[in-house]
Amino acid sequence: MSNISPVRHRSVPITDSISTIPGGYPNKLIIFQLPASPFWWVRYYSNRKIVKKSTKTTKKNEAIEFAKKFYEDTLLRERNLLPISQSPSFEKFASLLIDEQEQLISRGERSKKLNVNDEQILKKDMLPFFRGFDVRGVTHQHINKYLAKVSERDLKGATLKTHLNLIRKILNLAEREGSIDRLPKFPTIKIKDGNRTWFTDADYKLLKQTVSDAIKKKINVRGHLITDEMRLLITFMVNTFLRPSDIKNLRNRNIEIIEGENTYLRISPEESKTINTPIVSMEDAVGIYRDLVALHTKTKKPKGLEDFVFLPEIKNRDFALQTLRRQFEELLGRAKLKRTPSGEVRTLYSLRHTSIMFRLTKGDHIDLLTLARNARTSVDMIEKFYAWVFHGIWTSSPFETGHSVHGKLINRSVATLGSFPFTLD
Repeated sequence: MSNISPVRHRSVPITDSISTIPGGYPNKLIIFQLPASPFWWVRYYSNRKIVKKSTKTTKKNEAIEFAKKFYEDTLLRERNLLPISQSPSFEKFASLLIDEQEQLISRGERSKKLNVNDEQILKKDMLPFFRGFDVRGVTHQHINKYLAKVSERDLKGATLKTHLNLIRKILNLAEREGSIDRLPKFPTIKIKDGNRTWFTDADYKLLKQTVSDAIKKKINVRGHLITDEMRLLITFMVNTFLRPSDIKNLRNRNIEIIEGENTYLRISPEESKTINTPIVSMEDAVGIYRDLVALHTKTKKPKGLEDFVFLPEIKNRDFALQTLRRQFEELLGRAKLKRTPSGEVRTLYSLRHTSIMFRLTKGDHIDLLTLARNARTSVDMIEKFYAWVFHGIWTSSPFETGHSVHGKLINRSVATLGSFPFTLD
């Protein structure tokens, strides 16, 4: 006779750990431990159905108290004719996540874009794939299959990582609520870092000439004429570090003209992709903004404090931004600037990249920390995606200690290259 004990499954209770609950509770209510989990579990047999749940504690006395409450909650659900347990579905926790994030948004702790982006991914891709899944059954293999499915659309690595992070948030919530013990292992997505697309001095000059020609020729893009507003948008973005998403919702009340020892715009967007702090513009931005207000006065467009800075007559701001993008793409095509010499695609976002690159290439003794803060990014991002332009130009980096003015950035106007210093509070 063999003395070898049969191998027990990791989800089968450890026999010596099975314990009833003292104090007159039924024998059908027990706590136990599993080889697969560090926590005590509670189990109850109700209406010919086994209900079990992790107590989320390794201490037996705490597990006993948890079991008592679990038993009382189960009886209450029985009396109210409610289901004894609810299926911990992926869809359920996705909905709970959106609800929780909505509370954070309402308190101003998160950007409104958070739920907009997550709900779009859920509706288009994630729920159609994971609908009907129990969160306890989501494995590394399922996540890999999902990524393979959405990758059929040639999504970039950064976009795939956004999808992966949303799955992680949903399963983290399920773990927090006790529906799963631990997260599955997640696939690793490698993101190929690319240099930011920008316009050189010659490119920028050509772009401004192209928009002037388009205005004279009265070029129409999907029912909207290219006007001086597009010319002013281009120069405004290059002089302010703003992102296209900032432009979309920028109102006149977000802009303050500062004139003194230094002249600049202090721009305070209501929300941002990253940290939301005021931006100090280049000096030329003041004249550009005044020209824009004068243009709106001449064309009888709204120009009050609550009105939008660009295309204020279009109330649908997503459509307003799309209109600006389409016109800009038309200009890129006419100027043959759609791609950089190395083949990367330029977009409206390239104007922000140009703003940062001009500061790097035209500034004197640049303090990267000040530049990064003003552009609402990080020094790491500046060095990673922008400072590559200096590779091979200097034998030593202009950003090393001793080459920068700490706490101060010598800022230069794009048009005149006249320098003036400013500090950020």
